[in-house]
Amino acid sequence: MQMIQIGNMPRSNPLTGNQTPVKETPYSSGEWKLVECLETGMVFLENPPEYSQLVEEFAWEKTFEEERIRRRAKEPVVAFTSHLSKSVRQKMQKRERIERVAFRILSRLVNEKGIKDRITIIDVGCGTGEKLCSISSYFQEKTGILVSPVGIEISAELARETSEKLSQLGGRCVHSSAFEGLKRLENDSADLAIFCSYLEHEVEPLEVLRTATCKLKKGGYVIIKVPNFGCWNRYVRQKNWCGFRYPDHVNYFTPRTLTRMIETSGLKLWRMNLYDRLPTNDSVWAIARR
Repeated sequence: MQMIQIGNMPRSNPLTGNQTPVKETPYSSGEWKLVECLETGMVFLENPPEYSQLVEEFAWEKTFEEERIRRRAKEPVVAFTSHLSKSVRQKMQKRERIERVAFRILSRLVNEKGIKDRITIIDVGCGTGEKLCSISSYFQEKTGILVSPVGIEISAELARETSEKLSQLGGRCVHSSAFEGLKRLENDSADLAIFCSYLEHEVEPLEVLRTATCKLKKGGYVIIKVPNFGCWNRYVRQKNWCGFRYPDHVNYFTPRTLTRMIETSGLKLWRMNLYDRLPTNDSVWAIARR
């Protein structure tokens, strides 16, 4: 493989917040340049789109559908097998993993702090709001404790859709970038923040996590899920790995780089066990705490 010349990147390293030496990876695609930091091992898109483009042009719902169609056309057998596997898992498990993990964390908070009235959840990059609505309504139904769900979504269309759903639960959706949306919230106001399939989209993930930390109450939790760049499937599938999405995936984490970002943000890593970071899994999970 030809070695790419090392240089200084125009985008700051999302893991450190400053510029570090990088080399281009074999996974660049067209105009989108994917680089790896030689000091930290962080892999990221050197030339991500502007935030304004994420509102409409590169909105998640558009790029996700385009990528699904492309993969189905290019690898129909793989796409079908993946869809079938996901359908089987959904039938075997009544609730998705993020819902199960959130319920356990919220229950733990209630027991630790003796909460009896209301609990607040922030879902950053909430998308359609389905998971946030499901978590909130199910927890309230099972415990009788009121839940105040707050979603933050940069896509204009998804934000409108989610606002309607959350308003029925007494919650709201903030149409904004994550950083600006979090800044609008009160400090020490949330019990749980969710970053499920979000940080890979964020140009300034470290600053967003730092801001989210301020919004959490002391002892509050953060649940994070991102694609696992260190998984075996990426080595096997190479450029066809399902974790590659251009240009809206701008960060590619491994368990090590995700741990460092969490700790640099001021949070404490509370859990990332072997099951959370299995190399056979395309995703890595982490639970952090203020």
